[in-house]
Amino acid sequence: MKKFAIAAFASILIFGSSATMASGNPSSGLTPISAEDMMNYMQCRDKKPTDIVKSRHVVNRDGKIRTVKCATATKIFNDAQK
Repeated sequence: MKKFAIAAFASILIFGSSATMASGNPSSGLTPISAEDMMNYMQCRDKKPTDIVKSRHVVNRDGKIRTVKCATATKIFNDAQK
């Protein structure tokens, strides 16, 4: 049962997160933020701006996981909040 719950949760994330937009409602006054940008910001909340984290969504063509600077992730999130 535990494996089924984990598989169901993982499938929801895999199929929904790449296309999901936070606050993407057309009548909303907030700027849409992609799920990737939101996840990068969440990873960087308690880190220094000079730190680098691995993206959870993007893999380069050579199979390596893309890295994101925390300063960039925080800037994208803060710009969307204005």
